[in-house]
Amino acid sequence: MNNTPKTPAKKGRPSFSVNWPENTFSVREVYTSLEGKLSPVSVQLKVNKAVATGELQKVGTSKQQKMGRPTVIYKKVQVESP
Repeated sequence: MNNTPKTPAKKGRPSFSVNWPENTFSVREVYTSLEGKLSPVSVQLKVNKAVATGELQKVGTSKQQKMGRPTVIYKKVQVESP
């Protein structure tokens, strides 16, 4: 008899890693570049998590529309090599 523990299969949608653009971007731009692979809410959650970990930095806001909320602009943080 084999007593090795089995790891249960992970249920749900597989994780998806996002490659952040090198220049400044908004969440909507990332969502449109992914072509429907993630929902807008999932992209926003990934951006918020990346900001919290220091991978992304909030640059400012852009009010492009006449009405509505301003769009937050982000950029990728450059990691300095020694």
